[in-house]
Amino acid sequence: MAAVKVMLSFPPGILNEIDRIAELEQRSRSELLREAVQLYIQTRYARCRPVDDYRVKQAVAIQDALARQSPGTSEDSTVDIRRWREARR
Repeated sequence: MAAVKVMLSFPPGILNEIDRIAELEQRSRSELLREAVQLYIQTRYARCRPVDDYRVKQAVAIQDALARQSPGTSEDSTVDIRRWREARR
């Protein structure tokens, strides 16, 4: 896919710092900003609340279903989990 150009506005101080880092690292302003945005996106997704992840929701739903089938003792979750596993066999 071809790159798409966008226009961005930065305060002079930030743009000066971007240019300084790009020059220090011997790369273009665009390359530096692309990497910065990619890093932000990765960090943003990593910080998402786990409850927003469908896999976490699915795991919680399974645990809730198991708890309804066998409420457990509430004393030792390891014992309860072993009992649930045995019951599934």
